[in-house]
Amino acid sequence: MSPNAAQATYRKITFDKDVGFYATLKKRVDERFPGIRTRGTGGWRMLPKTTIILTGFVVSYVFLVFFSPHVLTTIVAAFALSQALALIGFNLVHEGAHGSYSSNRTINWLAGSTASFIGASQMIWQHKHNVLHHTYTNVEEMDTDIQTGGLLRWSHLQEWRPWHRFQHLYAFPMYSLLTLQVIYSDFHRIISRRIGNYSLPKPSPSQHANFWLTKVFYLGIALVLPLFFNTWWHVLLVLVLINLVVSLTLSLVFSLAHTVEGTAFPSPDPRSGAMEKEWAVHEVETTANFAPRSRLAAWYLGGLNNQIEHHLFPNVCHLHYPRLRKIVQETCRDFSVRYLSYPSFLAALQSHYRHLKTLGNPA
Repeated sequence: MSPNAAQATYRKITFDKDVGFYATLKKRVDERFPGIRTRGTGGWRMLPKTTIILTGFVVSYVFLVFFSPHVLTTIVAAFALSQALALIGFNLVHEGAHGSYSSNRTINWLAGSTASFIGASQMIWQHKHNVLHHTYTNVEEMDTDIQTGGLLRWSHLQEWRPWHRFQHLYAFPMYSLLTLQVIYSDFHRIISRRIGNYSLPKPSPSQHANFWLTKVFYLGIALVLPLFFNTWWHVLLVLVLINLVVSLTLSLVFSLAHTVEGTAFPSPDPRSGAMEKEWAVHEVETTANFAPRSRLAAWYLGGLNNQIEHHLFPNVCHLHYPRLRKIVQETCRDFSVRYLSYPSFLAALQSHYRHLKTLGNPA
């Protein structure tokens, strides 16, 4: 995505200053791994992983809906289903929406369409994530991922409110509402044709139809079908439980990538809208890695533990991130660009907690 591709209705924000960082980085990557930037999709290598994830989803769903008469088995099945949905989000939706799952557009669309299992619209998410978040990472005016309507304060540029003193305590329960908020927000965004300060392009008739079919499909698998075999209060309780767990899982991973100690929250020049640094430098300094060498984290999270490499090469499949990481680190050293990486998930989680607590202080 071009750094200036989004339609900013508030003002034009640009990344004009070029220090040669990204050009050097791309040249080094092309020299050491020819074709990886243009043909670095997952392809057939994603098939075993996809099979495991979708099998886990189907098995846990079928067991939960048809063969779970006891409270304990219901809780276990609901947790398993929530993690299957998180795996779908990290590995299928994310890769498909970025076009990095496969070199085939239709396959990418199908992978991205699994967002409907969580109740989300692939079309809306692509604009929110691919355009706004990936172009304007941690820029308050455009990155809706850090806009919370004042409920949380993730950036020093956001207005402090009295309740922020306690945000390190209530933030995590709030994170568990993500998917329910996404389901509601999608309707508001498709009707208003806006995501914050960004104007959505007018959806085509097929995109409109796909949006509503997505919602009908989610309603069918989440509520209608289970109601034929279970009591209504049982279905609603389990549905809420699943959404709470999958939301917390997704939110924590995305939060640890951009709202920890050391990540930058730059703002554009108030008159020209120009950002101070080159786009690629901006991406590195607003992003953090965690547990970068953990194979389990890489498999489970779809490589999102190597978030810096993902932001610099969003169209490259996460299977290639370990090879890119050394080149990115080397280039960052050569250009004196801060490369933030936490050794473990726990270390990043603790840093996120401290970040929340610090910004909850009015001083």
